[in-house]
Amino acid sequence: MNPCPLFRAALLVVVLIAPLFGCAIPPVTSSEAATAWTARQSRLARLTTWQAEGRIGVVSGQEGWHANFQWAQQGPSYRIDLIGPLGQGRVIVESDGSQVRIQTQDGQHWTAPDADALLEQSLGVRLPVNGLRYWARGLPEPGSTPTLQTDAQGRLTRLEQNGWVIEYPAYAPTSILNLDLPERIVARRQDLSVKLVIEQWTL
Repeated sequence: MNPCPLFRAALLVVVLIAPLFGCAIPPVTSSEAATAWTARQSRLARLTTWQAEGRIGVVSGQEGWHANFQWAQQGPSYRIDLIGPLGQGRVIVESDGSQVRIQTQDGQHWTAPDADALLEQSLGVRLPVNGLRYWARGLPEPGSTPTLQTDAQGRLTRLEQNGWVIEYPAYAPTSILNLDLPERIVARRQDLSVKLVIEQWTL
């Protein structure tokens, strides 16, 4: 007996019923994830005063640097201390919401409206400060339409915005607002990679 017809019939049955079995194990639906993300986004938006401490590593083309950082945010104002980047000792980046000031340990000062451009022009350091103010909390930066992915709890796992791809490999629990906040963040754009490890959140 030629087994081919029987084999083809069995294969046809498998093909026809496979989608039915696939539907028998429903994944988290997009509406469920969207609801969780909307609730989480609302809570995060209220978190306007915070401090984060940890380590940062930046790779730009064939060059790289790393530093410890202390970031204090209060509404639109912030202060970022970068400790040890590029042999600078300490670099302080401060903003009152309109102007950005950079000060190095040897007393040099620069002022401009845009932190990202000022860092690159003054120190040759490429760092997306404008975006990281929001990405650090697990939020997209306002002003442009992002593409995002979340987990079942509504936490960002991947964000694409302004040419950047930001991934969130790990979160850590906090004692306020019943929120987990990012513990590790990886942001990439073309030949630039920024990695943050947040060791302590103060809310």
